[in-house]
Order: sequence, then C-alpha cells, then structure tokens
Amino acid sequence: MLRLAKAFWDISIWKRTPAQLPASLFLLGLVAGIAALLELLSAFLPPASTSRLFARLVLSVGLPLGFAWAVLVLASRRQRFLQTGIALLGVGVLAELILYPIGSLIQVIGSDRLASVPLGVLMLIGLIWYVLACTNIWRSALDSGIALGVVVSVAYLLLSILLEQQLLPDT
Repeated sequence: MLRLAKAFWDISIWKRTPAQLPASLFLLGLVAGIAALLELLSAFLPPASTSRLFARLVLSVGLPLGFAWAVLVLASRRQRFLQTGIALLGVGVLAELILYPIGSLIQVIGSDRLASVPLGVLMLIGLIWYVLACTNIWRSALDSGIALGVVVSVAYLLLSILLEQQLLPDT
C-alpha cells in the first residue's frame, strides 16, 4: 500500500506518469473504494454533514471517472482509461487527505477570523498543487503539452465545483 501511495505522490510531483501504473481493473476498484471510504469519513469532520452522502460519493468517485472516460473517448485514447482513472482517484485521495482537515479547521475557527488566514493560504496552495498534479496526469494521458493539461484540469475543477454547488447547496 505504501508503494501505491508513493506512486501517487510521485505522479503529483511530476516524477512519474500514469503510464507507469498497472492498467488494472482491480486497482481501479481498490482506489475507488479508498476514495469512497475517505469521503464517507470526511462527512464526520466538522461541520459534520452526513446528508446527501450518496451525492457526495458520486461526486468524489463517479465524476472523476466519468469525466476521464469522456475526455479520453473524445481524444481517441480510451485504452488509457484505467491508468488515468487510477491516477486521478489516487491523487484525489492525497489531496483530500491534505485539504479536508484544513477546510475543517477553517470551519471550526471561523472563516471570518484572522487565525484562519494562514489556513486559507495553505488551502489555496493545496488546491494549486492538486490542479498541477492533475495537469501532469492529463498531459501524459493525452500526449499533449502542459497548456492542454491545465485546461482539462481547470475544466474538471470548475465542473466539479458547479455540480457540488448544485447537488450539495448546504455544504
């Protein structure tokens, strides 16, 4: 398990690409299960919100996989779905392990308090790191340059924010 976490970390810091992951349906299921479990556990972080848990699970696991499938089909790179999906979910899990506790601390402290400013800066840095990690995944999956990787990563981020606001308006 540590080798897998290290592989995701290496992808997130551009040392590796998804092409170096095994194209395994089992591994995709394992990482999807971990992502779902993490989403389930994060529902109990302050402010605890177990309402609409199914929608949260779909957004955290189904959306990245559905988006990856659509982009790869449009780019005629369907054969890269397993490795790309594994990488996106794995890097997403790493990001959630960092960003969810920071967001929770901001909620506990209060976003309007001066003490939450450093946490907000950390959140922003974490979000930029996540987008850049996804850029590495997309540029590799699409055999493209950094610019297209950034465009696809930002498009996914905006889509996920929009859907979250529509499906989970109270969070």
